[in-house]
Amino acid sequence: MSKVPYPSQISLDWPKKDFSRVPYEVFTDPHIYALENERIFRADVWNYLAHEVELPNAGDFVTNWIGSTQVVVTRDKDQSITAFENSCAHRGAQLVTQVRGHMVKVACPYHLWTYSLKGDLIGVPMANGVNGKGGMPQGFDKAQHGLSTLQVQCHGGLIFGSFSKNPPDLLEFLGPHSLSQIDRLLVQRKPKVLGYLRQRIPGNWKLYNENVRDPYHGSLLHQFQVSFGLQQPTMKGGIKLDGDLKNTWNHSILSDADKDHQKWVEKAYEGTGKYNPNMKMADPALTQVPLDLADGYKTTILSIFPTLIIAQVDNTYAIRHLRPKGPNLVELHITYLGFESDTPKQTQDKLLAANLIGPSGYISLEDGEALRLVQEGIQSREPGTHEVLEMGGVGAIQDTDYLSQEISIRGFWSHYHKIMGF
Repeated sequence: MSKVPYPSQISLDWPKKDFSRVPYEVFTDPHIYALENERIFRADVWNYLAHEVELPNAGDFVTNWIGSTQVVVTRDKDQSITAFENSCAHRGAQLVTQVRGHMVKVACPYHLWTYSLKGDLIGVPMANGVNGKGGMPQGFDKAQHGLSTLQVQCHGGLIFGSFSKNPPDLLEFLGPHSLSQIDRLLVQRKPKVLGYLRQRIPGNWKLYNENVRDPYHGSLLHQFQVSFGLQQPTMKGGIKLDGDLKNTWNHSILSDADKDHQKWVEKAYEGTGKYNPNMKMADPALTQVPLDLADGYKTTILSIFPTLIIAQVDNTYAIRHLRPKGPNLVELHITYLGFESDTPKQTQDKLLAANLIGPSGYISLEDGEALRLVQEGIQSREPGTHEVLEMGGVGAIQDTDYLSQEISIRGFWSHYHKIMGF
């Protein structure tokens, strides 16, 4: 990678202090993408790594990505969790090629330098030479040549890592509302992994951050949600924001299953042609899975800066993680969750409902195509042109009790702008 230019070399026009205008260059400029790896992913943030249920035993590991850096997450014999860059301290070779698995030590396939599960160098072949010749020089200290490790902290089963030497307090970084939703979704019942799916989306990673902070599109792009009553803008709901008064970096979208909204649906969609109450499913079972939380919420989309989304869509529970692959491509990795207390029927229901989300699911298929269309459309936009984020009002970035809004997107940009140093 070429040297990242200083922020002063990137001239961007942010004409509105409330971030209701965002320059299109942030989605397309490779220099900005390179700077994001320095200023966001390798700086003072907590990045999602895995869930503890994925590492039940000593020696278990999973791999993940923080921006452009691949990391390995391990559980040691003392049950501690370590994360390190997937690169040998000797000549830089990739150490682990499996997505997940089990190992008792980490061995480089090139020269067999060997590391403990905590990343300490424990073995160097021929370190003393052969027949009195060669070998490492006097004073070579294995303790000085371990793997590049991250700081690791956990909350609610979620494992976070940071490259920063002085990362922010994790609980403050998450914020009180996010902590309450993590408790509601992942702590009150013990999760178990039902499976994984991956989706490659030809769009910038921040477009997906906009998408999950955007309840405005949910009932417009996804026509079936409206017709089948899964998600409609007339439902009760809104957004909750976490962060200080000037930078709201985490948020959740909430909507409930109250039926009183139905009478307003036809008027809300008048003239759009999107609402079709006569549309039927050949097999309606997918839309009839009962909610297993008693609080009535149909949708919870909890977005945690920079790349974590914890989602409940009806009775589907999933951890979504964004893995940027350049300015024009992102991989969405989805971990589907059930719970240890689930009955076989509840497990089967969750597997059925998972067809809503994923690369071939109704929702994700349409989201991915919409983001592709945006990325294609903005490639030719002139420098200095902007997207418009005014739905729901401009000015203060604050909680709402309605869903037709883009305020939470502006909250994301307020923190992005600050941490990037524009």
